[in-house]
Amino acid sequence: MVYNVSCLGKLLSALKSKGLEGVVIGSTAYTLRQGLKEFEDDVDLFLTSLSPTYDEDRIASIASELGCFLGQTEWGTPQLRCVINECEVTVDLYENMYDFYIPTEILEESEKVRVGGFEIKLIKLEDYLILKAKSGREEDLEELSNISNDVKSGKVKINKNVIIKRLNLFEDYEKDLIVKRLKNAGIPL
Repeated sequence: MVYNVSCLGKLLSALKSKGLEGVVIGSTAYTLRQGLKEFEDDVDLFLTSLSPTYDEDRIASIASELGCFLGQTEWGTPQLRCVINECEVTVDLYENMYDFYIPTEILEESEKVRVGGFEIKLIKLEDYLILKAKSGREEDLEELSNISNDVKSGKVKINKNVIIKRLNLFEDYEKDLIVKRLKNAGIPL
């Protein structure tokens, strides 16, 4: 499904008004930085105000108030499919659990951007690259290669110092794997 960027701003603003705040952590963060008006993926939102695991009843109540369908992500956390003012968006809600871990510094240093007249928080591009490399799924490595091409062509700029600083947030074995995957994808370090 193709989603409209302005719908994302409306939905995240509506969620925030009900107490669901967070940081966009997935591919939508990259898409928004490209200035595109549409995106195809679900929105991955790392909640900072509530726990998707322990506050499921509250999230279900918010979903009901907003007329959203409540489902589950592949990790078993809530997924919201919402239509707000004729705008449809699917939002997957996440938190640190099991092997899914995002260091607090990445979330705290997220960037605020305006989307469709609304302010939302996105992880930095460099953090997105690190999380893709950490995950290491085939589609993530392919995405890294695509971004590497954008970096080489000058369409995208990255700050290597941010990447180097962020690597210190991970254990040595993870750090080595992340560096290897970034280099294999052609991301300059």
